[in-house]
Amino acid sequence: MNTLIIDKQNANVEVKAGKIYTQNHTVPLKLVDMLILTQNARIEPSAVLSITAADVPILYLANNSRNFAITLPAISKNSELKIMQYFAQKSRLQIAKSLIYEKFTTHQASLEEFDMPISIEEELRALALAASIQEVMGIEGAFAKRYFGHYFRLFERRLAKGYRSKNPPQDPVNALLSYMYTLGYYALSAKLYMRGLDPSISYLHTPFRNHFALSSDLLEPLRAQINNFVAKLFLDGVVTYDSFTLKQGVYLKSTSRRELWTHIVPFMNSMSKQNNTQIIKLKRQLKDATSSYEPPHSMCA
Repeated sequence: MNTLIIDKQNANVEVKAGKIYTQNHTVPLKLVDMLILTQNARIEPSAVLSITAADVPILYLANNSRNFAITLPAISKNSELKIMQYFAQKSRLQIAKSLIYEKFTTHQASLEEFDMPISIEEELRALALAASIQEVMGIEGAFAKRYFGHYFRLFERRLAKGYRSKNPPQDPVNALLSYMYTLGYYALSAKLYMRGLDPSISYLHTPFRNHFALSSDLLEPLRAQINNFVAKLFLDGVVTYDSFTLKQGVYLKSTSRRELWTHIVPFMNSMSKQNNTQIIKLKRQLKDATSSYEPPHSMCA
């Protein structure tokens, strides 16, 4: 995914002849897979229509680093694929287990990068025997607590209190983790939608209101890469305690966010390959789970 981010004060976004114009920059729409606009930018509805007509989703970020919104192209394709998602619910437990199995292995490998070995044999045995989604989620929750017990030891106390916190995050590391998870979630949501899948039809997480639960499903194995990216930003001094503000929780400052884009954009673009891999795996699982399903034929003469 080629991500274009516009985060300049009062930047005016226009679209002419298949190109995005903003101040002194011009980018061909065909080179953009996702446009990210912050609250600082200005865009007219006509430009939004031109961008989404080119099948480019737009993600909006508030200056408080808490609120997000997304505009998706008005497309409806691959209805048979969506039907397969429904029929594959019979294999929900199997698909959920495969996602968590991959999460365990990727998270184990991520800690090993910091010379922090962790055994997952007990979790893998329990996962194999799990008879329900609730059991799978319980095993995952216990593992996550143990994983973060190791992970947060990488940081000094004022950066990380030693446990996962969110809504609101209670320390800088949790704040940046939540921020990057949210970016990853929306990037996956857009990609699922553009690939003809319904982001709300899930197998591990339970859909609720406007939650794209399938995006959360596929994000689980990818969180380890995000965790390591965040850790290296802190350990390399790219972000510090002063990069955050305390206001009903701890959040990334808008000024710090602008400085981070040069690191975040390449990372998000690299994650696009992993997103594609997860979607390909899911489609294969849907095909296997619905191998006996035959789509209805048109009744038109």
